[in-house]
Amino acid sequence: MEEQLLQLYKKSTVADSAYLIADGKAYLFVTEADKYLLQGKNLIIGATELVLGAKTNENILRLETALALKGTTIKKIPAATLIQGLDNSAFAMNLAIVEAKMLVLTNEILKKDLQLDSQLVKEKNICIEYFTIIQSLQKEYDKRRLPWIKELIEKYKTSLIYKKGEAFTRATESLKVETPRELSSNTIEFPPGSVLCQEGSIGDFMYILESGQLEVYIQNTKVATIAEKGTVIGEIAMLLSMPRTATMKAQNTVLVTKVTRDDLKQSSSPQLIQMLLVSLAKKHQANVMHIEDINEKKALAYAEKKEQEPHKTDIHRYINELSQLKSGLEKLINTKQADYLEYILKIK
Repeated sequence: MEEQLLQLYKKSTVADSAYLIADGKAYLFVTEADKYLLQGKNLIIGATELVLGAKTNENILRLETALALKGTTIKKIPAATLIQGLDNSAFAMNLAIVEAKMLVLTNEILKKDLQLDSQLVKEKNICIEYFTIIQSLQKEYDKRRLPWIKELIEKYKTSLIYKKGEAFTRATESLKVETPRELSSNTIEFPPGSVLCQEGSIGDFMYILESGQLEVYIQNTKVATIAEKGTVIGEIAMLLSMPRTATMKAQNTVLVTKVTRDDLKQSSSPQLIQMLLVSLAKKHQANVMHIEDINEKKALAYAEKKEQEPHKTDIHRYINELSQLKSGLEKLINTKQADYLEYILKIK
């Protein structure tokens, strides 16, 4: 027997409420072909757009279409009520847990799509490199206030490749926070070479980096270094009690603040859990944009195949735009004797 479903809201419509499902499940459709299932107790769905809207003071349209089983007990939560509820740490925690689940599930959709098309991975990396170069130039302009740097930024910032690079970067960007004073007693020192968390172990806490450098390993291969004060590490594993996706080792003496779910729930100040929630919502939004982009490319490729024309991807255009940006920067470095910008050309 087929499930009887009730539409809670439709993609691209105005978001004016969230929905509490006491015990049941909901299907979220990013596109007709890309959907995922949320199930459990006290699920609050449809909050992503409201949280982002409150943060940006913009009306964020629905990212997905949501369907629930007919007969499920559902309570509608008006937008104003939900936003007021963010001041309650336990309520905000519930929202963050659901948001983390949505992020993990949309990550799985993306991973499947990217595995099927290596060209998309190349396009993504080029977009991120382009965006990172512009961001590095912006930091240099903020520091030096040189008009010609600003002109270079404005010339290339309007490109679609920049906007895509921004979305891809936001989807993987680490959250940076200031540690609440009430958690100062949770600070731990690790000597060089210490393992702070092990890949595959179940997460029941997260860390906030206070000082030092951490090395990130996946399957015994070093993939990154984390050194920026305030970086939050392991929040999704903590929120969902999931296995860690990486091992963290102290490169030198490291100070971190350890934060558990109880710490967040019982906190007298909800700012930290609110920042976690907004960060997760932004990443969820970026994932949806990426999935839509992939789906559009699939549709175009199918149409071109039906018309027996060669499939044209964006990658050659992206490579050309990245090359133009680097050439323009290199020319200015030479004419302005701006050797201090050479490091930007080495960004990958």
